[in-house]
Order: sequence, then structure tokens, then C-alpha cells
Amino acid sequence: MIVTNTPAADLALTNLAYCSHADLHGFAVPGTKLYLASIADSFVLSLSYPFLSFLTAPCFRSEVLVDDDTAHESVRNGHIALNVIQRRHGRVSSSDTISVNRFIPPENFDLALLSLELEFVKKGTKSEQVDAVLLANQLKKRFMKQEEFYMFMTYYSILCMVMTAGQRVSFEFYGNNYIFTVNQAAVEGQEKSRTIERGMISSDTYIFIETSNASGIKIVNQREAASSNIFRQKEFNLQSLGIGGLSAEFADIFRRAFASRVFPPHVTNKLGIKHVKGMLLYGPPGTGKTLMARQIGKMLNGREPKIVNGPEVLSKYVGETEKNVRDLFADAENDQRTRGDQSDLHVIIFDEIDAICKSRGSTRDGTGVHDSIVNQLLTKIDGVESLNNVLLIGMTNRKDLLDEALLRPGRLEVQIEISLPDENGRLQILQIHTNKMKESSFLAPDVNLQELGMSISEICL
Repeated sequence: MIVTNTPAADLALTNLAYCSHADLHGFAVPGTKLYLASIADSFVLSLSYPFLSFLTAPCFRSEVLVDDDTAHESVRNGHIALNVIQRRHGRVSSSDTISVNRFIPPENFDLALLSLELEFVKKGTKSEQVDAVLLANQLKKRFMKQEEFYMFMTYYSILCMVMTAGQRVSFEFYGNNYIFTVNQAAVEGQEKSRTIERGMISSDTYIFIETSNASGIKIVNQREAASSNIFRQKEFNLQSLGIGGLSAEFADIFRRAFASRVFPPHVTNKLGIKHVKGMLLYGPPGTGKTLMARQIGKMLNGREPKIVNGPEVLSKYVGETEKNVRDLFADAENDQRTRGDQSDLHVIIFDEIDAICKSRGSTRDGTGVHDSIVNQLLTKIDGVESLNNVLLIGMTNRKDLLDEALLRPGRLEVQIEISLPDENGRLQILQIHTNKMKESSFLAPDVNLQELGMSISEICL
């Protein structure tokens, strides 16, 4: 079908696609009055033909879409009208020819969890506080799958939308125009790795609403979250991240350091769970400690990690070193002060942490700077006004030099040893470093990486 613009501005907010009356019936879902179409194999839209009338009745708090039975000449046969957001998401332009096929929902298509990221249509124009429960209820009223109803001797068909991960939808809420992006659309029992995440909103769907820091929107009363998305991706391939031979260590880190952060804040508060605030990666030089810490920071769904080389914190001026430590936590303090439990996770990575956190009293330089650094760091991690939105990652090959107070619970309590790789780990490392050579056909076919991994026991990351 040929793409064209939505016939009228008010129709763009319906989030429907429009076609001619002759084309409409080719998208009918058997046994229902729904018309669904898969647009360019990327997302599914409800179809209608212009114009739709709006029925406003005392028993309805929001507008309900109903059929008008009057076709409109503005959408010709073989054409489909999409609004700007739909065309942008589908990567199509007006006059493009795209594939449009009838979509028949499978069984068990109701969403268990719908995670949305909210923003204004016009960015940077205002700031607003949005009640998550009220907004979730409004979205269900507007987009939830419902049966047709009978009124005034006429059958009316209510709008139904299929939500697809990555889809962007515009809507109006209490006088403000918003756009939400579907981050996650989870159907119970659906295999995420093999199917596109999509489904229909039902009365039992958990709707979790989040925003970016620059959106100007503050979400309050967030009670419907089923989980907290602390990772940018749901599945990880360590080899694609450039990490080999550390699968067991990664599993240990996620189990011990991030298990509590999977739950939403209101659940952890009720359970009295305290998040892990720090971890220590230690082991021989060249085993991948720094690489692992960098990748952990990139995988977490929070602020960009701050990476600090231990000696850089030191300063020749009195009190300046302690100030440098305080400045590392300034953004996290401001974020927690303004957003509370909804603040982002701030990751601070200390490379060669043994350079600044030696055992107190072990350095005889007469200044006491190293002791002050340890004291300042302890107060920020586990002090009177401790932060709950900070994850400190320290790396060292001299764990014995660190002050014992740093290794107690509530501080760098998760301690993972990164040792030399075993035979399987060496094979993974060789595969990572020769991957581009193999893709470019520069690797000879007689090269046996498994044999090399067995013979080179000294290899490291």
C-alpha cells in the first residue's frame, strides 16, 4: 500500500491508521469487529476509515471511538494514512510503498507487563508531576481491549491497540500532550528471544511508567511496577562485550550485587532490603578487572559511570583531596535529594583503589591525607546520610593493602576474585581477538583456536 498523511490533525491523536472503506474489510479479525494491520513488519495498528465520530456519554469519563459508516474520499483505495510518529517509527515517508498485512492476534495475547517511557511532545517546554496510577488507569480506558457495546439501537466498536516494543504513541492527559515509548511489552509465557514483544492491554496488565532526567516530568505514586529495569538490555552476550572466560564471575556479581535492585523501590522498602553499595574486583594484573568494571557500568540503566584513576584524586593542596572525593558523589546526592527513590543509579569506578585507600596508619608521610581519604569515602558510602543510589566499584591487585573498614558489609562487601582464565576461558579470549580477522577472511582455515587455548596457559585478557 502507498503511505499518505493522516487526513485531519485531530485524527492524528487517535493513533489509528486509516484506509478506504473498500480496503478496510480486508483487515477484519474473524469473530470480532476489530481491524488490525501489520505495518512494514515492524508494528501493528488498528485500522479504520475516515471519519470516526466521538461519542461522549455521562457513563464514560473519556472519549470513545465509534464507526461513522461514511467513507471519505481523502484516503483512496490502495493507500494507508499514518501520522508523523507512525511514519517515523516505521521509517517510511509519504508516497512510499510498504507491505501491510492483516494481523490476527494469537491466543494468550494479553500483556502481563507494559513498561513505558514518558515525555512531552514539545521537549523542554515545561515541568509536570504525573500520578502513575491515574495515568495507568487512563491508558487502560483508552487503549484496553474491550468488547463491542450496544447503545441507541447501534453497535459501537471501541478502539483497541496492540503495543509493540519500541513503538511510540501520542496521547493527551489532563490538557498536556505526551508521547510514550514502549520499552517492554511482556506477555506471560512468551519466549522473548524468539518473538517480537507485543500484546494487548488488559485489566490485569501492570503498567510501569518511567521518564528520562531531561524530560521535565516527575512520576509520583508509582505503585504498579512489577519490576525495575536496571539493565539496558534483558540478555547479554559477554563475547560481544569483549569479555571472555569470566562467565562465572559475572553470574556471581549479578546474583550478589544486583538481585535487590531488580525489585521496585516500594517493595524493597517494605521488605527492609538494603542495596549493595560497593564491590571489589581483585586479582593478578591483566586479568580483565578494568574491562569488566567498564562493561558493568555500561550495562546498567543509570547515569554514565564515573571512572577515576586512584592517584588522580590526590592533590597538593590541603583539603583538596577530600573535596575531590566529595565531588564524585555530588551528582548522586542532588539526584536523591530531588527524585528520592526514583533517582538513577550512579556508578563510580575506582581503578587502582589501593593507591588512595591504604590501611590507616600505614603511611608515614606526616600529612595524614591517605587516612582522610578513607574516612571521607566511608562517610559517603555508609555515613549518617548514606546514599542509596550509588554503586562503587573498586579494582586492585593488592587487596592486602586496603583498609579493613572498606571491606565490611555496607561498603565494598561483594569481593570477586578475577583470576587467570582456564582452558575454556582462553578459547573465548582467542575467539574475541580473532573475530574481526575471521569476518574479514584473514584467518587461515587451518588455525585451531582450541588447540592454541590448550597450549598457551599464560594468556590473559
